Amino acid sequence: MTAIPSYLYYIEARWRKVFEANDYGKIDRIIWYDQEGVIVTGNGRRVRALRYADGLEVWQLAATSGTNSNEETISKSCQVIKNRFDPGTIHILNDDLLWSVSSYGEMLWSIELPTKPTLKSLFLFSTSQYVIVTSLDSNSNKLQVTYYSKQNGAQAFSSSIPWSFNAKDSQSKCSTMNNIILCANNAELSMITIPTTIDDTNINTRQIQFSNPIEQIRVLYESNTRSIVSIKTDNAETKVYQFNKKDSTNEWSYHELNIQIKSNAFYSVVSDKNSGGQQILEGSASQQKLNFYLSTISEQTLTNTRSYSIELPENMGDIEYLSYSNVKHTQFVTLRMQDASLLVIKLADNGAELILHRDEALSSIISVEAFDLSLSSGQMRIEDEFGGTEMFSMFVRRISSQISQLTSFVMRLMNMFTNAHANREYMDKQAALVRDEFNLNKILIVVTSVGKVFGILTQSGGILWKHYFTDFAPFEHFNTLQVPLFHIRSAAHYTHPPLASIVYRDRNSLYETHVRTFNPYTGDFEESLSTSSLPHRIKRVFLSTQIVNDFCKVLLFVDANNKIHTYPTVPLSRALSTTTPTYIYLFDKAEQAFIGYYLTINENEQESSTGLKEVWRVAFQNEQVINIYTRLSSDRVHSAGIVLGDRSVLYKYTNPNLIAVVTEGIDYQKVPFVSIYLLDTVTGSLKLSHTHKRVKSPVHVVLAENWIVYTYYNQRYRRYEAVSSSLFEGEAQYNYSSFSSFDPIEPVIQSKAYILPYGVNAIQVTTTEKGITSRDIIMAVPNGMLIEIPWMLFDPRRPFDLTSMDREEGLIMYTPDIMVNFESVINYYKQVYNIRGIHTVSTGLESTSVVFAYGLDMFFTRVFPSRLFDQLKDDFDFMFIGWSTVAFVVGSFIAKRYAAIHQTKKAWK
Repeated sequence: MTAIPSYLYYIEARWRKVFEANDYGKIDRIIWYDQEGVIVTGNGRRVRALRYADGLEVWQLAATSGTNSNEETISKSCQVIKNRFDPGTIHILNDDLLWSVSSYGEMLWSIELPTKPTLKSLFLFSTSQYVIVTSLDSNSNKLQVTYYSKQNGAQAFSSSIPWSFNAKDSQSKCSTMNNIILCANNAELSMITIPTTIDDTNINTRQIQFSNPIEQIRVLYESNTRSIVSIKTDNAETKVYQFNKKDSTNEWSYHELNIQIKSNAFYSVVSDKNSGGQQILEGSASQQKLNFYLSTISEQTLTNTRSYSIELPENMGDIEYLSYSNVKHTQFVTLRMQDASLLVIKLADNGAELILHRDEALSSIISVEAFDLSLSSGQMRIEDEFGGTEMFSMFVRRISSQISQLTSFVMRLMNMFTNAHANREYMDKQAALVRDEFNLNKILIVVTSVGKVFGILTQSGGILWKHYFTDFAPFEHFNTLQVPLFHIRSAAHYTHPPLASIVYRDRNSLYETHVRTFNPYTGDFEESLSTSSLPHRIKRVFLSTQIVNDFCKVLLFVDANNKIHTYPTVPLSRALSTTTPTYIYLFDKAEQAFIGYYLTINENEQESSTGLKEVWRVAFQNEQVINIYTRLSSDRVHSAGIVLGDRSVLYKYTNPNLIAVVTEGIDYQKVPFVSIYLLDTVTGSLKLSHTHKRVKSPVHVVLAENWIVYTYYNQRYRRYEAVSSSLFEGEAQYNYSSFSSFDPIEPVIQSKAYILPYGVNAIQVTTTEKGITSRDIIMAVPNGMLIEIPWMLFDPRRPFDLTSMDREEGLIMYTPDIMVNFESVINYYKQVYNIRGIHTVSTGLESTSVVFAYGLDMFFTRVFPSRLFDQLKDDFDFMFIGWSTVAFVVGSFIAKRYAAIHQTKKAWK
């Protein structure tokens, strides 16, 4: 999932190139040339050149080898360098392949390296004659140095030296520059010099001692004769060393630069074309301020130091990346901040200027919730009219409310005419935060993986507010990141502002959990409900159904000891129902088992925590659980059954306690498979079990009402498929008034499989307020389309041969292919790429559901699964209807007059 944008000066996007969403689209390195940029992706497997002017892909090359010919065996590491003596040549190394390409798109040569479990390629160097590869042999604990010809890749020479690091430490504790390997070994820095010719085979090793253990080695500047390196120790002390190559030798000298280093500072070094030396830029962040110090490196000190500072619009954390460049006598600083913001700052004689600010954190959304907008003051006063118990008090309330509404209307008109220009922006913003007539506009609260939370207004897509949490770390949920986000208080209680809460892990401690409660309209924190940390290691968190103080719901936490706690701290008798037991399920990753618990609460119990009692356990043997899916919290079931063609009723099995469990494994014949289960979380019984062989994950699942739809990739037929299953009780309903998982019901299952025309990135079902409208499936596909497919096309009851009864019911004859009409593409020509999730929300109109898709891009729209049956269309001719009504009224009076005259004349005859 990678995209490269290009910008015009002062924030105007010119073009964008989106790469593949798999490993082949992961950028390894970008090498910049005058007119083009050469981009290496896919862990050294693909190289392409993009033109700066228009983003055109000039050429593309793909590496081929016999050992790694498909995506499953793709290498996981690579080295990419530009030849220092021939800048137009690029060398690429991964675990089993070394190849060389030119900057104009020609593959110069390619050789396969020996593949052994004990041999790991580590470092890559280049000279005017050779390409040097260093590999670690874990059997002999030696570093093998192999020389390949730069012209044709032929092996010329090989040698080895003892090596004290393993492969993991070699990659994390070592850095390379020129022909030198720098490795940190506790408080010692090893400097290994690799010979550049086969005439000199001596590999020199020198040590530099430090007073504290070395934490980080970073190469700031590198040329053929000089390099600058920063070395940070564990006491936050940083030293900068300059390495100079001795004339006509392979030896390097070094000395420490006399630079005052800050612990949180970032550095960038570039060549100064005027003096022939180097310039160093120091950047540091402090709260909402950036400070820069630009100096010239002279011998061992800094001279001509100039300072710059700039105020940031918000807290963005520390600097994670800094690059300084001087383009046509204009100085630019590019920064990536801790909150994933991209900044470009121009340094000039009159100070620093922020010319670009992009919130790149929006491309890493992991949690979404939608909130209704607040009622207007007039709507609130209408609610106040219906109060009181006596006739006189009700009359007084109504009169006073209407007088207040009239006064407010007059004051608003006066303010509009007197301060129209001064308050226009404020009034427009306030009007946008008021709920519309049909509740179509929402506020989206999105949480990103870097710890930044945004409030987005769906009407315009504008960001209302944003917060960055410096101590943020998300939870891991089946190899995906997740942050629980809850509605603590909804907008229905108009006398109180709505509240939302997020729960996240502390970045520096696995045992601390934080809760932040805020107003979704303004982003202001609710201090009475915010806390620095919870003294529990959390296994699961969920929201209670009971309302306590000020119409707020309570968060329930299950800790590592299977004890349940409330937040804020209230007795469990208030947070949970005391009439029926509460059932909770947990997943044990080590045992690959689901465990069901229950707890009962006494009305007089005042404890805020209690233990759980195990009631069932379901373990999966030789299978690994890869994901769990639940139905939407807003899912509504309008009808308890389906009316058949003969007017009988087929009742749905609508079990609200079902979850979908997806597992994968390899059977005894070494054939991969994927299984789907529907598990009742109250009794632990399996209601559905499907196994598909030669199937590849990811599996996308939608669970709603009494049916499930899931998609997967069929490796045997090399196509994407979907399976739908519906559960029914039969033609007789066991209990028409309520549902219980303990009822002895064996659901009747009907299933069908379908072939999809595209791959699937994400899938979701539409939802409406009452559940009357038919359902549609929203699919995000890799080519950037969002497709709306009616549920009736996935209906497992589609017959092979239509009968008169089937036609009476409205069923469609079964065909294995799902044909997609391009009118079903809800994003039209606006492609949205690498979508990871889709969020659907109901509105005040039963016919309308809103859809929010997020990933690399974001997209928001409205869909109408059953068309607009409760709203007039936008092109409705109100003028024609109005004049027609007037004409009919006038005509009726005229006809009435003529009828009276006619009756009078008839009476006189």
